[in-house]
Amino acid sequence: MSTEEKPYFEGRDVVSMRDFTREEIDAILDVADDVKRAIHDQSAASEFKRKYGKDINDLFQGIKIATLFRENSTRTNFSFRAAVGGLEGFVDGFPSDDYTSFKKGETWGHAVAMFAGWGYDALVCRTKTEGIPRWTQEYLERVHASMISKHKRMGQGYSYRRPMILNGGDGKNQHPTQCFLDLFTMREIARMEGKELDGLEVALLNDLAHGRTNASLMSVAHLFDWKLHFAYPDRFGPQQHRLDDLIRNGVSIEDHGSDFKSAMTAALIAYHSRPQKERVGVGEDLISIKELGRINRVMYDALGINAPYLMHPLPIDAETFEEIAFDIDSHEMNWTKVQSSNGLYVRVALMALGLGLIDSQADLQGKDLIEIVGLSSKMLDLSIGDKDLTHARSGVIPKDGLVIDHIPPGMSRRLDGILGLEQSRLPIISSRYLEVDGGKQPEKDMVKIHCGYDLSEPQLEAIALLAPDATVSVVRGGRVVRKYRPLIGNHVADRVTCGNGACVTNVGIEHVIPKHHLESSESGPVLSCEYCEHTDTVPSVYAANRFRYLSPDHALIGIRRP
Repeated sequence: MSTEEKPYFEGRDVVSMRDFTREEIDAILDVADDVKRAIHDQSAASEFKRKYGKDINDLFQGIKIATLFRENSTRTNFSFRAAVGGLEGFVDGFPSDDYTSFKKGETWGHAVAMFAGWGYDALVCRTKTEGIPRWTQEYLERVHASMISKHKRMGQGYSYRRPMILNGGDGKNQHPTQCFLDLFTMREIARMEGKELDGLEVALLNDLAHGRTNASLMSVAHLFDWKLHFAYPDRFGPQQHRLDDLIRNGVSIEDHGSDFKSAMTAALIAYHSRPQKERVGVGEDLISIKELGRINRVMYDALGINAPYLMHPLPIDAETFEEIAFDIDSHEMNWTKVQSSNGLYVRVALMALGLGLIDSQADLQGKDLIEIVGLSSKMLDLSIGDKDLTHARSGVIPKDGLVIDHIPPGMSRRLDGILGLEQSRLPIISSRYLEVDGGKQPEKDMVKIHCGYDLSEPQLEAIALLAPDATVSVVRGGRVVRKYRPLIGNHVADRVTCGNGACVTNVGIEHVIPKHHLESSESGPVLSCEYCEHTDTVPSVYAANRFRYLSPDHALIGIRRP
């Protein structure tokens, strides 16, 4: 590596498993393996120093880490603290809201900005609000740029970095550092059996609806060509948008319903999970859930040679469910304590790589950045359908105006509202009529604006999303002078409200504008929230009326003055 090059992972946050390629995951797990060996073996520690140029025992010397937890945690919080403090770093933070000013009305943004301003190198975040870690990245980039600018105005330097962000769990969304330690443990188990991570059969058990650890594993299953076996109590199955993601990614799934034994027998590894009673709500039959999802020695012994290795992200809810009974605590197939202890080594590796303290020895290429493609237009032949533009049922445009044609039937009034036209008092006629085409009579809607008007980019984005086959005809002096079809890109902002009520864009206090990535699918575009990763389809957004309406004032901007 030349002096100009920086370590491969330096500056990389750990927000979502979706941000990492298969090759990058393997490289991180390899570093974690070296960390684990170096901590427990002096000869391996010497090899670590030779390989990475750093002594494992003071790897974090001069580094400041803060664990900012709005949800209580034992393993995630204290494994991070043990990882940093045990290797000569400084660690501080708070374990819950009780130790902060959040109850006084302080926002998350104001809190993390303070830790950035105090020179912390990394922030480990846990919050109930989904998408907060991704937004924190964006917000601290702006704060950091502002701090540099203001110190420059004062003629002073500013040497603090924008802190590395590590997601310690955001609601039901992601828990990437847990996923890395789960993968690390699965690889250790697989290698004992003469296998690798590829092609494993994995059973995901119990609460698949609310658990973020299951969600994280589902998001990487396609990278390892896993076959997933699901078993869960009624109403605790995987969320539909996660199933849709798995299907789009070609993951093989077998749903065993409530038959836990069947799912476990089919898998090498059974990943059990705690019913998330803090997210489930009231009204569930907790006794039935306990009886169904509880694994004990009698059950394991009955599985015989088909008993899988047992993993669990912990904690076990011994008070309510005891989903793993105490009589199996030291069972030879119970790998949960190895799994939880592996969190320290994996988190050391993630922080050391992300902070540029060491470099991966793997030959890696970066993940291809998705080029942001914006709105565009396809120009159409003016001869196409000219005669329909003065259809008597929708009114003639004798002078200047605009026609939005080929809108799906019954959608024009909703589209008027979304575009901000309905309340703008512009001269508008919305109508539906039959379009005769080769003996067929398909219905369509049409919107005519009886004045000179130019659609704005937000309006065109809404049209392209809601009615992708719609055309726009510009009328001047009673004649069509231009005809085009707006085409949506692969990224939209402030057009659609996220369907996840727990998303940072819906909570409100940080005033986050919703942003969505668009991906192609056989059934039409799929919208993925940039923050919480919740996926939607245009029909589901339309059915739930979650298109964001432009204001009437915005609509008036488009009037072409004579």
